[in-house]
Amino acid sequence: MPPTVPEIAALVRAGMSTFDVTPFAALFAADAVFEVPFLGVRIEGRDAVVATLDAGGAGARAAGLTKTQVTTTFTDSGFVVELVVSGPGVEFPSSVGIVTVSDGEITSYRDYPDVSAASKLTRAVFDRFLAASVENRWDDLADLYAEDVTLEMPFTLPGAPRVTKGREELRRRFRAAAGARRITEAGNVVVHETTDPSVLVAEFDLHQEVHGTAFVATYVMVLTVRNGQITHSRDYTDTAAAAERLRAWSPAGSTAG
Repeated sequence: MPPTVPEIAALVRAGMSTFDVTPFAALFAADAVFEVPFLGVRIEGRDAVVATLDAGGAGARAAGLTKTQVTTTFTDSGFVVELVVSGPGVEFPSSVGIVTVSDGEITSYRDYPDVSAASKLTRAVFDRFLAASVENRWDDLADLYAEDVTLEMPFTLPGAPRVTKGREELRRRFRAAAGARRITEAGNVVVHETTDPSVLVAEFDLHQEVHGTAFVATYVMVLTVRNGQITHSRDYTDTAAAAERLRAWSPAGSTAG
């Protein structure tokens, strides 16, 4: 016998509570439709719908969200799903979905998200970025960037790379710099939201030590976050002064990175 609506709802609750589409992926009809009316999105076909939901879950996990409170209410054609997502220091209602069920299959899912939630996710990623920096967790820091990230540093010395592409190249540079410096704290943090919820501008100071000598560097970042990862960043700081410090403290008279 095909699963009942309550059974389907239970599987959806189980999966969405951990951002995992697996428990209910097979329940979508072959011609199922996923829509986001607020954004004009329409996805057709089981595989495409499952891939879309899977990407959304991966993005939420990448943003540091850890669980979802899921509430279901039954209707004459299926059920309604209300989601409240949370993670360290963040909790907010994220969406309400209207699920239609026919003959034991999900035939349509209309999702109405909190569009402003994107700015909250962007801020959550920045907060994780700052925490990883201050705690000198360089691999964790690299993991916050998308695989094909582009990082720009407009204020650079002649000969230094102004643009860096790719997460693994950033990881290499982070590890190289870790041998020369240690970050001790962040201060004067000011975050500005923008008209694009996936973009924020952050001002902050990083207190650092190089070979036991302390200094403070001030940064401005223009950060773009998609699917829970940093896809583009423009980092502004006094890189010339920082390079001079590293050169002065380096026995070889050169900088790491």
